[in-house]
Amino acid sequence: MPPQQTDITAAMERDAARLRVDLSIVLSLLRRYWRAFQEWRPRSRVTLQGLSDRELMDIGLTRGEIDCIEAERAIDRLRDRTRYLLNRGGM
Repeated sequence: MPPQQTDITAAMERDAARLRVDLSIVLSLLRRYWRAFQEWRPRSRVTLQGLSDRELMDIGLTRGEIDCIEAERAIDRLRDRTRYLLNRGGM
């Protein structure tokens, strides 16, 4: 008995075309969400200077300590970058 002849290639092409459309829709949504996230992120950052005295007190800081903390962070970043360059052999 001969095998039943079916048009498998046409069905596979339809499925592949549907998959491409579905994938392009998903990628489009992901791009839009990524762009929205990138636009939102800088606006969502809270600086210590922008906090009220009550909020600073809640985290255990005073307004006078902010400058000291920010200076320490700058020194830490500089030290980390220097360490990175030294490990790469850039200096």
